[in-house]
Amino acid sequence: MLVREVMSRAEPVLAEGMTVREAAVALLEHGAQTAPVVDAQGSLVGIVSEVDLLHGRFVPDPRASALPRPGPSAPAPATVGVVMTRTVVTTTEYGDAAELAERMFHTRLRCVPVLREGRVIGLVTRTDLLRMHTRDDDEVRRGVRAALAEGAPAAGDWAVDVFEGSVRLSRAGAGDHERRLALTVAATVPGVIRVAVGNGAADGSGEGPADAGPASGAR
Repeated sequence: MLVREVMSRAEPVLAEGMTVREAAVALLEHGAQTAPVVDAQGSLVGIVSEVDLLHGRFVPDPRASALPRPGPSAPAPATVGVVMTRTVVTTTEYGDAAELAERMFHTRLRCVPVLREGRVIGLVTRTDLLRMHTRDDDEVRRGVRAALAEGAPAAGDWAVDVFEGSVRLSRAGAGDHERRLALTVAATVPGVIRVAVGNGAADGSGEGPADAGPASGAR
């Protein structure tokens, strides 16, 4: 599955000169937790999250403590350019969604901008990735069948079984090349998390799977 098949629209996109209050309103209006930040030319220059916008925005409530507590001595950050993170992990629309998901898992990223020639064309969020793996099995099965018909018509007519995103392909008499081709094509379908390819009929009367593993592993 490619990044372009899982990404969502980049909304909102913030300007680095926007005030912190304006940015907070934009995040709330769009129900977003994170947003990319661009300069006057539209190029990505940073990313900002809810917690960035909260920094320095509150004063201590005297009712919460018996002891006096001094408030912030410095002025509150005024613009997005001051609070944003400038080092941004990005991807492209033709990147591997599986590799991106693993990177987001290990780095705890919530959102990754998708760039084309330095400009933001979309976002991949944790919600986007979760949505892909809650696709109905029947929808995934139809997607696999369509992908095989288009991408591997010479490989023959495969039986396709799907359970919670795990796909088993089966066709009696399939050769090694045909099985590898079917595996590769099925692994491109959004919502597929594992693929196994067997020789026998779909009722399991044939041999076991020729290959199995994460869908992204079919290369």
